[in-house]
Amino acid sequence: MDAASGHSGAPIRQALKAVRDGGTVLVQNAYAPRVVLSVPLRDVFRRSITLRGSFSYCRADGHDDFRDAIDAIAKGGEWAALMTRDRFPLGEVLRGLAALNNEVRHRPFKVLLTSDT
Repeated sequence: MDAASGHSGAPIRQALKAVRDGGTVLVQNAYAPRVVLSVPLRDVFRRSITLRGSFSYCRADGHDDFRDAIDAIAKGGEWAALMTRDRFPLGEVLRGLAALNNEVRHRPFKVLLTSDT
């Protein structure tokens, strides 16, 4: 997963090098408009890599989704408690994802990954 937005294509290049053949690189961010994918596409195809984008935050019309979300959590209340209730150490990311896919009535709304230390 590449979740580092910015002005450099280095994170996505590193993700494409690190993924196993037949694997998927999920880009969950929005790079700056002039950042280009500067890798040989033949290598991506030959290794059968799936490259998937997921636009998650936006800054437009005076709004900043990320800042708005942080402000809502900082205000507290039931909504913030729901958003931050289910925490998993980063080393247990698979357990956190499994909890999201659980078919139980009270599965997490969102999981928060925390530092292992």
